[in-house]
Amino acid sequence: MNQTMKALFVPGNSPYPVFSHAPLATAVRNAGHQVLMGGIEWLLPNIASVGLPPVKISPISVEEVQAFMGTMPEDPDEWARAVGRVYAEIAVNSLDALLELADHWRPDIVVGGGMFYTAPLLAHHLDIPSVRLEWDRIDTRMYDPGAATVLAPVLAELGLERLPEPDLWLDVCPPALQPENPLPARPIRWVPGNPQKPLEPWMYAKGERPRVYITAGTRLFSGDALRDLAKSIAGLGVEVVVGAPENVAADLRDALPDVRIGWVPLDVLAPTCDLIVHHGGGGTDMTSLNAGVPQLIANPEYPTRATRTVAAYGAAILIESGGHEEITAAVQQLLTDPSYRERAQSVSREMERMPTAATVVAELERLVAERG
Repeated sequence: MNQTMKALFVPGNSPYPVFSHAPLATAVRNAGHQVLMGGIEWLLPNIASVGLPPVKISPISVEEVQAFMGTMPEDPDEWARAVGRVYAEIAVNSLDALLELADHWRPDIVVGGGMFYTAPLLAHHLDIPSVRLEWDRIDTRMYDPGAATVLAPVLAELGLERLPEPDLWLDVCPPALQPENPLPARPIRWVPGNPQKPLEPWMYAKGERPRVYITAGTRLFSGDALRDLAKSIAGLGVEVVVGAPENVAADLRDALPDVRIGWVPLDVLAPTCDLIVHHGGGGTDMTSLNAGVPQLIANPEYPTRATRTVAAYGAAILIESGGHEEITAAVQQLLTDPSYRERAQSVSREMERMPTAATVVAELERLVAERG
């Protein structure tokens, strides 16, 4: 395709989808096309940080997102329905802003995240192709029941019985970890991304001792519990790095003088790690797999099929409920049994062989050309 196309990316409602979509958006722009990325208000700095032009599609603030997260139900099924409802509400509420954008900058194609229902709705309004790009290995179809009730009246107005299927579905899950009922999607290689900062040599250089990285993402990994866990793991003779926001890190540094604590770009640090301990987040999981590093998934906020799959494959241990003694024992097992690293590295090699974002650009161009 010689003609320049306009591609609109609307990845999702949190920073991680922005970073997961950035490689494809950048590849499209590097091929000579125009790219905009839409997001709710609090995501615009994240979009700008990856060098892409941000467009506000909804005035939702970070305070509103935090308020919603604070009222999330604990039951996993109810949790998924609640998330689906909110994403569907944002999709409906953002349509007017996107249609107004299209009056001045009409996209030729729209790329949305796995449960960002905005993309297929906008594509239907504009009669343009839509692409669904998954963020990680979590099967986002589990959110659709919650979205259905919100989307039903909108779809009825459009004369649709259900949300239109994407013209192209892209899946980042490596073959070894595919579920029994895989997505009807084309594979694409996942590339790590996160906010950056000026690097110090220790962040990209491996030391003499095994390195264990702990994220501070759940109730367990905060305050006293995080301090006790880091001390316990450090007692194994390993180097401990704790990734934590500054408000948490400041309180911990005095109690843990031998532990590096604070924000570290995980895409840089991960290849130097021997183990990554986290709460089941999709970005941390994919970054670990990409680097071929075993994982300990401890007290996950929502033990999904994806977390259980990587444990069953032998590249991780999953502790659905446990204290720091149990976690420390699992750390010891993961560091001394080489099979976990071997399995993680086999997945990493698979990911390296998956088609890159640059190879997908031609498919987007073909979709636009066929639609005319």
